[in-house]
Amino acid sequence: MSSIRLSSVAAAAVLLVSAAASAQSVNDGNWHGSISAGGAFASGNTTSRVMTAGADATRATAADKISLYAAANYARAGNTTTANLGRLGGRYDYNLSQSLFAFGGGEYETNKAGGLKSRYGVNAGLGYRWVRSATAQVDVFGGVGYSDSTYTNNTSADGAELILGEEGSYKLSASTTIKQRLVFYPGLGDLGNRATFDAGVATAISGGWTLNTGLAWRYNSEPAAGMKKTDTLLTVGFGYKY
Repeated sequence: MSSIRLSSVAAAAVLLVSAAASAQSVNDGNWHGSISAGGAFASGNTTSRVMTAGADATRATAADKISLYAAANYARAGNTTTANLGRLGGRYDYNLSQSLFAFGGGEYETNKAGGLKSRYGVNAGLGYRWVRSATAQVDVFGGVGYSDSTYTNNTSADGAELILGEEGSYKLSASTTIKQRLVFYPGLGDLGNRATFDAGVATAISGGWTLNTGLAWRYNSEPAAGMKKTDTLLTVGFGYKY
């Protein structure tokens, strides 16, 4: 896997393990979330460094929920910057009943070192709360969206896409939580088809601090020139839950 692909997937993994720390939504109207960071450094025959950071925040009530997230990722090999990624997004859920909710969301991303000048997407749809308990929650959801990407080689791709997914969080013990998310994005036009799977484990250490482990898998049927269709990455880092 190239440094560019590794770094892009690393940012997604950091977002996932950051979210895993707060897993269960608390309907108290207050903001809850976490911050996570990790990195790798090497010197000698080769010099490289990778730094990742992510944050999430959620505010939930009996009527609705707001979820926000952000990620930053920087990677350099020798004298070459291989990733300089920034990602910002959010989603709003409105409860139609105890089990059914409507959602709308959006995301913006840039990573010029990875060939992406800018990408934005918006989506909306319906979700169903399949499982709700003190130790587990599972949602299934579907909808439609629009995505527009501009690349550093002056090409672009845009069009409509469907969104079909499932996400769940599970509290294994008082100190350990797992969160996973699987989403399919069948696209129209030049977008192609995409799929993502993320899984993260957050283990409480002390005083709000957590040890985070994440797995991220990405598929794109129409990757940029020179890139493979799939990427897989395992990350380890530390986080703080608030």
